[in-house]
Amino acid sequence: MWVEWLIAASVILFDQLSKHAVETHMHLWQSIVVIKHVVNLTYAKNTGMGFSVFQSDPKVVEYVVLSIIVALVIFSLTWKERKNWFFQLSMGLTIGGALSNAISRLAYGAVTDFIQLPYWPIFNVADSCVVAGAIGLGIYFLKRERKVGKS
Repeated sequence: MWVEWLIAASVILFDQLSKHAVETHMHLWQSIVVIKHVVNLTYAKNTGMGFSVFQSDPKVVEYVVLSIIVALVIFSLTWKERKNWFFQLSMGLTIGGALSNAISRLAYGAVTDFIQLPYWPIFNVADSCVVAGAIGLGIYFLKRERKVGKS
């Protein structure tokens, strides 16, 4: 179980360091081409949730985010098969990303986003980890259902 908390701590550290680097070396809405037509670094602030949902009501965002984090932690601690490495990896990524964005939101009132792909909203390392972790959990539970269904 300590593996998922080590992963979560690593995600928080890397995400906070990357946000700090962007905040101290770029100005708001500055964009740097990394790979032309593929990826830019664009400094943006997001006071809402994913895709800027609820930007006009930060209290709703705080309550929803904190509720999700509490639910994830409780689920992680109580899941009977939590020793599975893939489950731990997926939970660590999800919890770490959610916690890191919550830290930013509570400390600064907004989340720093900076990774820009064509036709996609600007996001950050924590967002990527939440998505990767959620996909991992989906795969884990789909495989588990197939395994349980065959028994």
